[in-house]
Amino acid sequence: MHFPPDNGDLSALPESDTMPLDGLDPRTTGRLVRRAIADMGEGIAYGSKVVLQPHDHELALLLGQTAADVCPGNQRLNWKLNALVSANARYCAVKIVGSNACNHALGLPRSQSQLMLYDKLTMTPLAQFDGTGLSAQRTGAYASLAVDQLLADKQRFSVCLYGAGPIADCVVDDLHAHHADRISRIEVCSRRPSSARSFAAAAAARTGLEVCVGGDGPGHADLLITATNAGAPIVPADRLHDDAVVLHLGGDELPAAFIERTLGRGTVLCDDVASVCHRSSQSLPLYFARQNLRLSDLAGLFRIRSLHDRALQGLARLPRPALMTCAGLPVLDLYLAQWVYEQGTACAGQVPVAQASLRRH
Repeated sequence: MHFPPDNGDLSALPESDTMPLDGLDPRTTGRLVRRAIADMGEGIAYGSKVVLQPHDHELALLLGQTAADVCPGNQRLNWKLNALVSANARYCAVKIVGSNACNHALGLPRSQSQLMLYDKLTMTPLAQFDGTGLSAQRTGAYASLAVDQLLADKQRFSVCLYGAGPIADCVVDDLHAHHADRISRIEVCSRRPSSARSFAAAAAARTGLEVCVGGDGPGHADLLITATNAGAPIVPADRLHDDAVVLHLGGDELPAAFIERTLGRGTVLCDDVASVCHRSSQSLPLYFARQNLRLSDLAGLFRIRSLHDRALQGLARLPRPALMTCAGLPVLDLYLAQWVYEQGTACAGQVPVAQASLRRH
């Protein structure tokens, strides 16, 4: 591991391919994500997000096609540049994410990111990572968190997973790492049946779980997980039964009737209420926005809580139906980057800069 030179040349920062990423398995990721959320509850970790979103009509100037031409089905264009900034006791991180649904037509991933880790005291850059894989891993870890919080009373549960991309892969791996003995079946649904079949076969071979292509959707599933880029509801409200738990990781995928029913007599959680309000691109905040209301103003009235709310600890079975909406917390990227960096310095027999600076002061 080489630290940046005094001239601040970022090209000399260590890249993630020199670090032991193989050790960041789903169980380790889950442990780090839980620590990050607990530290948010203690006020130790915090973060923020800034979004720059070009206007859709600008796409034609660059590509010669409109958003409707390049986004099949009901997908969102999701054309934006995000900056996720976070801090904890010793480190800070910045993740830059660029995304555009039309990238698929250009042979590129829809979303790509770069992640920088900094020493908190000196704000010296310590390491640089390709954040794309780390982002998918920390997002997938929300699956077992939803089970912990909302399905603790069920010895066995079934899953209906919408999506067959990298995040869906991480969802299956996370569930396998934390709840393999409780999963009876995972059904996969995708707008492309061939993708669902390939995904299910690979996931079943990798984990040993029963993973198959979904038939009649989530009508019988205990847990529905949406991990798509859809811009309109992908499941009818009448297919979501009164005992259902929904983990919402994508866009505007859920019917308003289900959200209304859950607000009225169930449980609504966010990974962080303020972050979901700020992002304002998912079904929950959009439900309020379409009525000229704001989720941030009504969260207290509807008892919408954040995962890091310590009042959730030790609660008995939460009412269902239940909805957990996750915007993707910046601190999760920080804790994964910190772990990879410190593992890398340990392998090299070095003291992490953050710890060395603390010893000097």
